[in-house]
Amino acid sequence: MEIWIGAEFEGDIDDQLMDAQNFVEDEINLCINGKSYDIELDGWDCIAIVMGDDPFHDEVVKYSKKKRDMDFRLKINFDAFVKSDALGQQKLFFQMLQRSLDLLIEKGANESGVKALRADVETKNRTGTQ
Repeated sequence: MEIWIGAEFEGDIDDQLMDAQNFVEDEINLCINGKSYDIELDGWDCIAIVMGDDPFHDEVVKYSKKKRDMDFRLKINFDAFVKSDALGQQKLFFQMLQRSLDLLIEKGANESGVKALRADVETKNRTGTQ
């Protein structure tokens, strides 16, 4: 399994966003790369939406077992992100990813596999953030 995180954002937050996004992605990949979680996915892909009140950037939650694909675009609160330090920004990404796992279960992914992945991510969230 491998995670990929993308972002749609507004304002002058690109450096902060990339730092938090890359850190979280790297930390999670360190503990999940090469593991098999028995989830019908080729990769764990999420796009963070970090924008103020923008009606044109709704969340997207699509999952296909048959195609082994997901298209998740989930919101991170813009004001919370801007006001947070680096650690807080990383935690916002971890929270978004935890939510994506909840949504995968709701969409019918193998619950025991998702829970095993969650356990690894929660361990990294507790120990890996700077």
